[in-house]
Amino acid sequence: MPQQLQNTFIAAPPRQLLLGEGFHFVHGETIAPFTIQYETFGELNSDRSNAILVCHALSASAHAAGKYSEDEDERPGWWDGLVGYGKGIDLEKYFVVCVNLPGSPFGTTAPKSIDPSTGRPYGSRYPWPMIEDMVHSQKIVLDSLGIRHLRSIAGGSLGGMQVLMWAVLYPEFANSIIAMASGAAVPVQGIAWHVIGRKIIESDARFRGGDYYDDPHPLRGLEVARMVGHMTYLSAMALQSKFGRRRRGNTRQFEIDSYFEYQGQKFARQYDANSYIRVQAAMDEMDLDEQHGTLQRAFERWHAETLLVSFDTDWLFPVREVERVEDAMRINGTPVRHERISSSNGHDTFLIDYELITPPVRDFLTAR
Repeated sequence: MPQQLQNTFIAAPPRQLLLGEGFHFVHGETIAPFTIQYETFGELNSDRSNAILVCHALSASAHAAGKYSEDEDERPGWWDGLVGYGKGIDLEKYFVVCVNLPGSPFGTTAPKSIDPSTGRPYGSRYPWPMIEDMVHSQKIVLDSLGIRHLRSIAGGSLGGMQVLMWAVLYPEFANSIIAMASGAAVPVQGIAWHVIGRKIIESDARFRGGDYYDDPHPLRGLEVARMVGHMTYLSAMALQSKFGRRRRGNTRQFEIDSYFEYQGQKFARQYDANSYIRVQAAMDEMDLDEQHGTLQRAFERWHAETLLVSFDTDWLFPVREVERVEDAMRINGTPVRHERISSSNGHDTFLIDYELITPPVRDFLTAR
């Protein structure tokens, strides 16, 4: 077992899989060579039957849990509250794999990566990935690890959309799935907010069509776009309780303004504008109903155990969107459990309220 820290553990460093012949995107483009970054947590058992794939959301990475050092200021992985020793996804029992998705700026070949043929970042020439590309990259990593079957696949938001795509593309590959705060498609209201954010980035004069890497400063367009996107993760109750109409000191600036400025600037220092518009657009492009005619037909080959988790204050994926998936699966005779959770934290509940999401996840995995 890795060294234990207070409430977490020391994680192994990221690993990289180099694809010399490249990665082939759904839309037909190929980038070669191509690197996929991933992390593993826990121990794979002798018959390789205890593996769980965790799929990350837009702003996260393959670092799902633990810390790389004992530094108290280092933040643990993005799902550290759920993945760990003695936690909901218990590393005493399970071997967890998390793969950084194509387009993300956190290790996998991305728009900011250097094209060896030009010596410059791919920038605007980087393909527009689909959710299918994310799933295919994960499958490639699992194959390289000799994992031919998964105990479960879990994720929230964009990660949950990948989980549902796994059920459609590889219905025999997992014993179960866990999809939180996600659906078969982003509702039009969510798409509208996303489109506004992408237009803000693209209208930034310093964006230069996506070829801005000679400029060392974060794009203001990305900062503001993140503010717009962040709105969809919160709830009316959370906004009121945290900020209300309170001002900052004796100024005329609202606290919510200060909060959004902080979040936008922090995000723009860490993320990449080309990655943001591409990964977010991949969310909007996925529509299993449209792609397959009906959701029932989309999930017709998926018959394994399913846990769906929705949150009553989620603006981005309201409960009714999760119910659409639930209904389609039930019609197909799939054993599905839908956990409806009440929380004031909106879409971000799956990253915050671990005391609410841990019991259903633990019970679901233990019962199977």
